[in-house]
Amino acid sequence: MPALSTQRPSATEDIHFVESRLEAYRSRLTGLARELDGLRRYHRRTLTRLPVGLCAFGEDGELLMWNDALAELSGIEGDSVIGAHRDTLPAPWNDLLGQILAAPQGRLYKQPVSLSRGERYLTLHRAGLQGEQGEDGGYVILVEDHSEMKWLEDELVHAARLASIGQLATGVAHEIGNPITGISSLAQNLRYDTDDPALLETADQIQALTDRVSKIVGSLVGFAHGGRHVTGADFAPTSMAEVTDEALHLIRLARSGEDVRYENRCPTDQAVIGDAQRLQQVMINLLGNARDASEPGDRVIVEAMPEDRRLHLTITDEGHGIAPQMRDHLFEPFTTTKPAGEGTGLGLPLVYSIVAEHDGQIEIESPPAGQASGTRIHLWLPLDPQNGEPQNGESTHEPDTDR
Repeated sequence: MPALSTQRPSATEDIHFVESRLEAYRSRLTGLARELDGLRRYHRRTLTRLPVGLCAFGEDGELLMWNDALAELSGIEGDSVIGAHRDTLPAPWNDLLGQILAAPQGRLYKQPVSLSRGERYLTLHRAGLQGEQGEDGGYVILVEDHSEMKWLEDELVHAARLASIGQLATGVAHEIGNPITGISSLAQNLRYDTDDPALLETADQIQALTDRVSKIVGSLVGFAHGGRHVTGADFAPTSMAEVTDEALHLIRLARSGEDVRYENRCPTDQAVIGDAQRLQQVMINLLGNARDASEPGDRVIVEAMPEDRRLHLTITDEGHGIAPQMRDHLFEPFTTTKPAGEGTGLGLPLVYSIVAEHDGQIEIESPPAGQASGTRIHLWLPLDPQNGEPQNGESTHEPDTDR
């Protein structure tokens, strides 16, 4: 009986079949891997070029990502810090990122941070990265620069304050206008009703002070409205020695600070170009501040000397000085170093405004060089050309009105 023939694939054919299937799977896996790698690169490129600062930390605190926006904001290149631990990052980022990682709500809003570009206000958001089983996978942190928003908010608050001052000053001007006019009229009548020198001097002082009250209220209204109060056409040669003497006389009339010694060392032969009444207001504010900061027996010294085409005037006291954190904000409205209820915070902003009107410059030094405490105010005001200063050549000092 003939043998039955059965057709079975050979081992070689089996191997070829398996190899073909593996090649197909390999091709598919290679394509999937290429696609996954493309997606990974795309997502990483997206995060790297995101216009918001972003960094990521592993569960052990190792820095895994530091994108371009954060590198530009911080001034730190990502390649120099990737792989570092958070605690070893340059200041202030080590502390700042430590704060957001410890923040219970995962958010810090408009944090003031001193960077190489100056002070910035940063908002940080934290999100946890968890694995499929809920295990800790690290954190991603977004860093937004809200400095411009903060500055705009501050300007809006500033504008609202000035509007309030304007309303207040307008009301005050209206309410005190009639009484001041009456007092001025009585003072003028007193001149004609008596020949007593003492009464005549008192009448003159009353008249001068009522005029001063009216001008101060007008200045306050003008300051609140943001405009300049005088123009160069109103300027005339003015002796700062006489302005200082008159300011000291008015301060002494207040019967406060009588135990403070004042020394006016301004030369009488040097005049500036300006408005005497406005400059007197400057000196009264500055001398009053020096008096309030001084202890009994302290000295307040006013000195002046020509410097190029300007008169360099200084007011130096021996008081407690000004805290560094306050020094850069003294010319802002409502900033005061005095106790609550004793200062309005408007004196130095008015001083700054008046000095700027005169194309002058004002600076504060506290403590002055060579003193352990105290404050020195520097003023530069344009000299009267008739003082004999050279008319040719440019001044080496430029007015600083952008403080």
